[in-house]
Amino acid sequence: MQISGVVRSLVSVGLVLLTFSAGAQSPITLVANPLPTLVSEGSENARLNQLVEQAFIELGVNVELAVDRPAFSGSGLLTGKYDGEFAHFGLQERRNNLLYSKAYLPALLYVASRKYPLDDVTQFSHIRNSRVATTNRIANTPAMRNIKAVSWVRNPTLYDMFSQLSEKRADYVFEDWLVLTEFNRMLTNDGEKPLFVSPNPLVSSAMVLSLRKDYPNAQQVLDSFDSYIRDIQRDGRFNQAMAVGWTSMDINGDGTADWITSAQMHHDDVPPMSQKGVLPLDKTQPGEASLFVIDGEQFTSWPDAQAKLNDQPVLPRPTLLDREIYKRMLQRW
Repeated sequence: MQISGVVRSLVSVGLVLLTFSAGAQSPITLVANPLPTLVSEGSENARLNQLVEQAFIELGVNVELAVDRPAFSGSGLLTGKYDGEFAHFGLQERRNNLLYSKAYLPALLYVASRKYPLDDVTQFSHIRNSRVATTNRIANTPAMRNIKAVSWVRNPTLYDMFSQLSEKRADYVFEDWLVLTEFNRMLTNDGEKPLFVSPNPLVSSAMVLSLRKDYPNAQQVLDSFDSYIRDIQRDGRFNQAMAVGWTSMDINGDGTADWITSAQMHHDDVPPMSQKGVLPLDKTQPGEASLFVIDGEQFTSWPDAQAKLNDQPVLPRPTLLDREIYKRMLQRW
């Protein structure tokens, strides 16, 4: 049974006022640290660059996005070179001179292994004394420094982290689910077995946007950004921006998570409630009352939703990681 579709909301009066007030100002300059497939300079596969840029276009606010190394982005935020961050990692410390948006993307950190199934691994004590490779952006946060059950193998880049696993200098890697998914996609496309991944994240955080407190209408800009993200998360546009087939969140306030996607994404015939590859956008759990939402159109049953998706099937996409960078690693894998 099909329920009446969700109509995308019109721009509010407050948003119109924001457009006029911000339009006359110089562009907001936001910075982030590199993270392949999510944050990159001049890359079509930089999902957060594209998401944030499109958000500010919709808000009518001029923005310039910069990608910089942590030391330089930090000093730039102190000196005023940058007005804020467009991908602040929630485990990192917050700055007193900045205001922060609500979480706009979960950062779910999983353990993965090349050799060992991880079905029973739900905390670091389950892999005690193991060597776990991760990136500096994770390992150097206050929360991760307090974890003593494992030996951290710190790496400046994502490539270096996966190299530790490839060269058997680490037993596990620890990274964001979105990144691990892209690495596994690259492995399977190359005829290799994917990494084993823990059933649940061992650490949950989020990405947020920040803006300096003295920027004109700073809180209004952040509130409008939050509203835009909330809208696109409910109708499949967020799925397209993040290149994720299924997400879940409660869209109608009944306390039950609903399944959300876009017909422009690839889907197999497996229903989302039996997949591990669903990105949860809030803390609600699915149940019998869960809806299936496709580009804002709501369905109460999986067969009806599946029929809608089958109207315009989409081929699987390649990995968002640059395979040329990993080519030699794959040859020795």
